[in-house]
Amino acid sequence: MKRRSSRNSFWPSKLKLKSVIVLALVMLLVSVSAAFALEQKQIFLPGETSEGHHLFEASCASCHEGFKQVSNETCNRCHEAELENDLHGAKKFLDPRWAEFRDKVDVLTCTACHNEHVHMFGRGVHLQPDLCMACHEELTLTQLKSHEGFAPDGCWTAGCHNYHEHDTISTGFLRQNLDQPAMLPVQQLPERVVETELETAPQPNLQKEFLGGKS
Repeated sequence: MKRRSSRNSFWPSKLKLKSVIVLALVMLLVSVSAAFALEQKQIFLPGETSEGHHLFEASCASCHEGFKQVSNETCNRCHEAELENDLHGAKKFLDPRWAEFRDKVDVLTCTACHNEHVHMFGRGVHLQPDLCMACHEELTLTQLKSHEGFAPDGCWTAGCHNYHEHDTISTGFLRQNLDQPAMLPVQQLPERVVETELETAPQPNLQKEFLGGKS
């Protein structure tokens, strides 16, 4: 009698488990369908989007082709013009003289530094702020007297250098902060003030602007 009772209680439990699984799958399918129907694709983002890409974060196809890694060609659709004179670009590191540095940082792939939907340290960069030290540690910390006492992670986070314009410094930023001490207690970027004449931001039509009307 005990064995029969145990066997009889097994099947209802198994059916209940199956019902829960089926219900969960149905709810998941409904949620996914609703997200696509209402153009709320942001719920599928695995993490945060960099500041410059928030505008079209709901338009996955603007950057992604299926589940492939975002290519340099995709990035260049928007950034090719501004990188035309990039002296730190891929062309330089294709020169065999600089081959050893490619082992330290993958300088030939945009997403090696700019990988969306992960923690960002600033300017759309997900690498540690001391990334410049991979190649410039000896020069910066021992040969440049002007950089004595500077933290190794302050090259670009302090607003002085830009990787893609490494032959210049942000002179405008320096002029605006001449009254600041030589070293701040905590390195941080200044607050940005954006002035606009619009009280309410317009609602963008992502399908029309980025997908040519296609979903």
